Amino acid sequence: MHYFQSRPRPPSGPYTAVIGPKTLAAALATLTTAALLTTPSTSAAQATPPAAASLPGQDSTARQIEGLTITGSRAPAIAGGAAAIVVRPDSLPVPMPPAPELADILRQSAFVTIRQNSRGEMEISMRGSESRQPAIMLDGLPLSIGWDSRTDLSITPTTGVEQLVLVRGLSSLLYGPNTLGGTVQMTLNGPPGSSTMEPNGPGVHAGLGFDQFSGRVLSATAAAPVTLGNGTLRLRAGVTNRQRDGFALAGGDPGDGISGGQADPGSDKHSKLRTNTDLSQTDGFVGLRYDMRAGAYLSLTGTTSSAERGVAPEQHVSSPRYWRYPDLSRSLGIFSAGSGVRSTPLGSGSLNMSAGVSVQDITIDSYGDRSYSTVSSVEKGYERTQMLRVEGNHSLPGAALLKLAGSFNSVAYDETLNSQLAASTATRYEQRLSSMGAEVEVPLRERVLMSGGVVFDQASTPETGGRTSLGTLNKTGWRLGTTVMANEGLRFHASASERARFPALRELYSGALNRFDPNPELKPETLLGFEGGLTLDGGIMAQKGLRLQVVGFRHLLDDAVVRVTLPNKLFRRINRDEIRSAGLELVGTWAPPSLKGASITADATIQKVRVHDQTVSGAGGEGQYAEHVPERRGSLTLSSPGISGFRASLMGRYTGVQYCEHPDLNRQVKLDPQTVADASVSKDLNLRDGFFRKLRAFVAMDNLTNRTVYDQCGMPQPGRTFRVGFTIN
Repeated sequence: MHYFQSRPRPPSGPYTAVIGPKTLAAALATLTTAALLTTPSTSAAQATPPAAASLPGQDSTARQIEGLTITGSRAPAIAGGAAAIVVRPDSLPVPMPPAPELADILRQSAFVTIRQNSRGEMEISMRGSESRQPAIMLDGLPLSIGWDSRTDLSITPTTGVEQLVLVRGLSSLLYGPNTLGGTVQMTLNGPPGSSTMEPNGPGVHAGLGFDQFSGRVLSATAAAPVTLGNGTLRLRAGVTNRQRDGFALAGGDPGDGISGGQADPGSDKHSKLRTNTDLSQTDGFVGLRYDMRAGAYLSLTGTTSSAERGVAPEQHVSSPRYWRYPDLSRSLGIFSAGSGVRSTPLGSGSLNMSAGVSVQDITIDSYGDRSYSTVSSVEKGYERTQMLRVEGNHSLPGAALLKLAGSFNSVAYDETLNSQLAASTATRYEQRLSSMGAEVEVPLRERVLMSGGVVFDQASTPETGGRTSLGTLNKTGWRLGTTVMANEGLRFHASASERARFPALRELYSGALNRFDPNPELKPETLLGFEGGLTLDGGIMAQKGLRLQVVGFRHLLDDAVVRVTLPNKLFRRINRDEIRSAGLELVGTWAPPSLKGASITADATIQKVRVHDQTVSGAGGEGQYAEHVPERRGSLTLSSPGISGFRASLMGRYTGVQYCEHPDLNRQVKLDPQTVADASVSKDLNLRDGFFRKLRAFVAMDNLTNRTVYDQCGMPQPGRTFRVGFTIN
């Protein structure tokens, strides 16, 4: 179980950063005293919390404030924030194939809304946030910094990722720029103990999954620790191949979920598969990490991914996109180093630095009709993102902890449109983002922890393809939080924060193959957020297997970026005066020991989100609905006890009313509430002899009732799908 303490603690792993060599030298000189804000450390869901670690010379009897635990995931506490949720892909309520798509993992996670957009990308939202506000991080590197400032969750590699940490809201100012709507943190090359693969020696994890339409996933990961000198060298590597001809067509309403939609006749290859939803993808990674006994480390991680896929045409518009991605490739390299906890003249602290480079190639072919036979236009993009991150912490008098961080990012994007292909010229865009922040955690008495911090964010656009530049923009932010442990089983928390997000290059300058009218004059949006809640996870309730968390939040987003429809049916992004959000989050689990592993887990988000502007607000002041933001969301999971290694699960997911901008009607339209159910049966078999220790097999049925369920207008989820999978380790 993850925890935080009322005493400073040493860092447990690297965070990542990136930038060019000149800026690197300057940043290291500026941030010599910075130290790494640590990635939350974890243990198995059933494990006993480790003893609180202490810095040299300090009291080691610090009290722990425990996190909320729910079936299949854990929730480490955050100073002044709601507990984070730790999700293990191999322990999802409904089992997935090995190295599942990140979108599929997050669909089964509490408080997260996942939807497919008209570009075929999977987007994330927490607490009504727009998809460019959350940060997706791999080994501390923000994958969501780039041309579009968001990550396509359907092709984000998860090979070798054993757990994800989900944090909603603004829990810290030190994650880098443009982080407003929460974080999803993945770890590939973590510290000792972060992987379950090689507890006593080399380990191998392999798996196979397939469905009734010949879709298949094959994945293998290996790891080996080697004692070398005064430390341990760990080598990890893995590869995954995914192939599918398409998603299953659903029954029920064949249209767009609104009115007058067009039925999908199915793909040419298979009438039961949704048109143009095929995928072919291969990704892999290699990681080296050397940990010294004194706590210092060196780490090198490389990942690569290459994919080809189709984009399903929207079913609610007269002129949908007929797109294919013949090439989607991304390579990422990360180098990290840390000092471990060291004594200093003023106490003790640590210093960590990470640098990385991400290179991405994108090709979009646009077709004239759903036959996908003739290419009418082409868009090519080449993206290079460089990042540097330096973080650290240092003890302060009174058992307080100072944390400093600097993040520097440079995004260059070369866009080549159809009219430019013959000459092979490209339009160059560039954006530079930086963030420097400081936070202090101060324990007051034994059961109270206070935290506070400030951050300075900056953005500039030195290359704009001949369009208007925003120049250099500066924004400051702040955060205050407190956590009170009333007793061993009851914890209260509250926080207030403010931070800005700068528009992405694509928001400012892209026409998206004649789908958008660019707006290079977009202003940054600023979020003022408040949060408060309680967690019940100990004492008599815990003994009875009952845990509960309730959190309320209030957000005010000034100069909110929204899209509107122009008279020529193009979309345009503009700033509105404000988006106001208020909501309640609830999560609970009941897993009584007497039922031997059976559990009931439920979560719900109830929120009200409105766009307020002089040009759109009605006489009653209610404002306009925010696009793609359901105001009710929830899930319920029932898991049976383990009997002879067998376990059954049933999961229902509910999405309430939401609205979308309809280009043909030039107004918002309503998408009705919808519910989908999934079920599975799995079998675990312990292997007594040989190199492998455990075999798991499962059968699962997604969308049991074969309902037509929409992520957004005109974009249905897959229909009923039967899956079978095996993993061995």
